[in-house]
Amino acid sequence: MINQFAAVLILGISISLAHAQITSISVNKANFEQSGFPYKGKRVLQVEHITTPQEDNYIVFSKEERHADPDHLYIQQFQKIADKWTVVAEDDVSEKGIVTSVWDARKSFFDADKDGRLDAIFVYSRHPKEDMQKQLSCIALILYKKQFYRLQADHDDGYQNTTYSDNYGQLPEVIKIQITNFWQKLDKD
Repeated sequence: MINQFAAVLILGISISLAHAQITSISVNKANFEQSGFPYKGKRVLQVEHITTPQEDNYIVFSKEERHADPDHLYIQQFQKIADKWTVVAEDDVSEKGIVTSVWDARKSFFDADKDGRLDAIFVYSRHPKEDMQKQLSCIALILYKKQFYRLQADHDDGYQNTTYSDNYGQLPEVIKIQITNFWQKLDKD
């Protein structure tokens, strides 16, 4: 009886872990750029291959040639649909005189609402074109259910105040809690 209970418990835990598992697969940027993958831009800044129990994703951050003005940061989420990589969400960040810089090491992949789909946070910053050492803002880009949301804190006030994208209020509370925890711990400077 105890062995049956233990087996059922182990099976239940295994199914739960398999359902919540998010896997990040390492991608070589140089090889990816040469692969013919249909991303926008001319050069890849960051590429993430993330699988979940429900989906297979590539998240690609790319730009045009160096020194383009305005500096376009293309952000695209691809999913495999009918054996073809298809854009399911995309955004384009550009401002005249501003350069964006992706923080490749500052990101988080999770499934806060336990739906088996990717929830993610990426970080990038804004800099004046003439001085890349000067940071103007730190931005958290949230990907949730094929839509992007943003938080921004500015250097001018010491990153004390956060502004939110207009659609941020639409996020479920469980996602906002995960984002807030990440944002509060992030060294924004």
